[in-house]
Amino acid sequence: MFNDYFEKLGNDLIKTCRPGKGKQAKTGAAKGGKKAPAKAMTHEAFDRAKFGELLAGIVPTHLKLGAAKIADSGGYTIENVDYVIYREAFRNMDAMLNAVPSDLVYGTVFVNTGLTAVTLADTLTGVANMKKIDRFADAGGSGRFIPAFILAMDMHMAYQDLKNLILDFYVSRSLDNYFEFDIMAVMNRGIVVKDWREKRSFKILDTGEDTMKWFFILLNEYLDVDKDMALDLRKYVKETTRYKEY
Repeated sequence: MFNDYFEKLGNDLIKTCRPGKGKQAKTGAAKGGKKAPAKAMTHEAFDRAKFGELLAGIVPTHLKLGAAKIADSGGYTIENVDYVIYREAFRNMDAMLNAVPSDLVYGTVFVNTGLTAVTLADTLTGVANMKKIDRFADAGGSGRFIPAFILAMDMHMAYQDLKNLILDFYVSRSLDNYFEFDIMAVMNRGIVVKDWREKRSFKILDTGEDTMKWFFILLNEYLDVDKDMALDLRKYVKETTRYKEY
């Protein structure tokens, strides 16, 4: 039952990006024996509400998953994250702050509907920008660690090509390891895991139809962290108004 649930979940997530489709269609052959060109999916077909509803079901009950902006106390705001996993400190928090305070964020999810060299670079750029949260809030700030999870719905490349593209992205931009993603799952294909024991190293596991099950396990290992999440709302008030005192 455990396996069946996650296999169905993975296929349902794919359907939100490709209506009427289930498991990933393998690249077939056109007439004459020639390989049919791969068709990458686009964000225009991305049913964000349905996708979020499905994904929220595997997040711990004490946390919330939603499409939201993130803001740190220094005023740096991130808007290009597809989903934020956070602790809802009070019910009208989103309406009051128009963003989730970084102090309450446990993780972020980026959705890539079709992995290509171009879309991968776009997604990794979004991850790197998100990882800047809290690094400039205070002088000499080291930043707050917020995991970045990537869910890719489709891929038409070999694992080694994917790994080479990932490494080339970070090396060519001289990005610190801090800005790297943590887990990438390609539906019904495999999982890319950041190897913390080595600098700039990623392991790819060919998990097939077990991909979503292992993504769920790894995701919750990252989320099962006892953080000091004390929210000091005074840090988010930037006005310098002086009020009359009586």
